[in-house]
Amino acid sequence: MILILVVVIAAGLIYYFYFAKKGVEKPEKTEVPTSTPPKISLPKTLYNLTGAITKIEIQSITFEAIIPLIDENGQPIQKTEIRKAITTLSTTFTKMSFVEVEEKRKKPVETQITLKDLRVGDLIEAVSNQDISQSKEFEATQIRVLPH
Repeated sequence: MILILVVVIAAGLIYYFYFAKKGVEKPEKTEVPTSTPPKISLPKTLYNLTGAITKIEIQSITFEAIIPLIDENGQPIQKTEIRKAITTLSTTFTKMSFVEVEEKRKKPVETQITLKDLRVGDLIEAVSNQDISQSKEFEATQIRVLPH
């Protein structure tokens, strides 16, 4: 009887020290470094600008363009500048809207419009085939009215 008791205790001690302790090791404490915001960069060229129309003429649209910038801390900011999109016979005009295709699911739809359909205050995207990042006036290949 004592022999059985000694064997059971020995087996328990072997199990405890050999198997159980291996799986219960405490993980090392690791300090989480304080994160710095990721560095953001802007493209060197812009082919489109968005903004509200301030004036409509026969061959141009003046709008208050939203210009993306990076501040001294590397964070994105915006400023507005007056820009003029020159329209030609090849400039296309569209209006984007969202149509519900299923419950809680919408799909973007572009409808052809004309210059006469534009209104002061409309939010537009003016698209060009040239870099317009520094251009106060540029030729637009497309004017898209965006939903508010």
